[in-house]
Amino acid sequence: MVRGMRRTEISYHHLMARRLLEAPSELMLSRDESIARHTYMRLGGPAAYFGEPADISILRHVTDWAISNQLPLRVIGGGSNILIADEGIIAVVISLRAACADLRFEGSRVCVGGGVMLPALARAAAERNLGGLEFAIGIPGTVGGALQTNAGIGDGRAIGELVEAVDVFDKGAVRTLDRSSLAFHYRRTSLSGSGAIVLNATLQLVPRPQAECREEMARLLQGRQRTQPTAERNAGSIFRNPANDTAGRLIEAAGGKGLMFGGAQVSELHANFIVHDGTATASDVASLMLEIQTRVASASGTTLVPEVEWWGDGEPPLVFRQ
Repeated sequence: MVRGMRRTEISYHHLMARRLLEAPSELMLSRDESIARHTYMRLGGPAAYFGEPADISILRHVTDWAISNQLPLRVIGGGSNILIADEGIIAVVISLRAACADLRFEGSRVCVGGGVMLPALARAAAERNLGGLEFAIGIPGTVGGALQTNAGIGDGRAIGELVEAVDVFDKGAVRTLDRSSLAFHYRRTSLSGSGAIVLNATLQLVPRPQAECREEMARLLQGRQRTQPTAERNAGSIFRNPANDTAGRLIEAAGGKGLMFGGAQVSELHANFIVHDGTATASDVASLMLEIQTRVASASGTTLVPEVEWWGDGEPPLVFRQ
């Protein structure tokens, strides 16, 4: 058991959030929305503003209003791979599930909105005898999030290899980026951190019998359920795999499996997952991540890099400053 202080006080910046301007009613932004309920980890404080724009026009107005009020704008997808500060975040957080929900097949291509969930897309493709997306069946994220991180699985398959073009909203304008203007790497892309919001993507799939697609997706889901804590609250893989190794193996070799901090624990099923019993805080998770990172560095000389993203104001926890 790792022990330490747990924060229970209300932060000054959260009190200040309540003094922010009221958003125009036509933007349909709610105040002090619990973002935890929009995430798989189910942790963290509220967002100063939250909304689900009905269309791109409202998205544009929300973006303009955030900029004019010097408020950060964040897009939340499926809610995996993020950890939100216990104090919350002074930002405009938006979901694109309504504004970017298009799904249109044209031969072996699919034009899909950034708010569409990957498992739903994989199933829809299989129904049309199209393969290439089977790997995405167990990834709890949206197309937009996947294109920011080049989401994929351990055997090397990732969404980047299917991309033909991406429509983004950037600096007040909609632009189409073709394949040649995009770069895809392990768990990051040229869109990462650019500020561009993914609206739509065109993916090139391959003909494959529906039965084969379904068989592979079932096999992948069974493997995921057997080796990952899918039934417990978690944020997905906590650290990126270093070159020629896996974070899970390094954590287990350093004695990290089962390690606890507060209500957060390294999964006994897979060492690169942190789970919790409902009593944990985001601070607990960040402290446990730092302990894992420190132990692995001491045991192997490898500094693990977080795959989960920190959302909070001010300086992030030490583990996220690498």
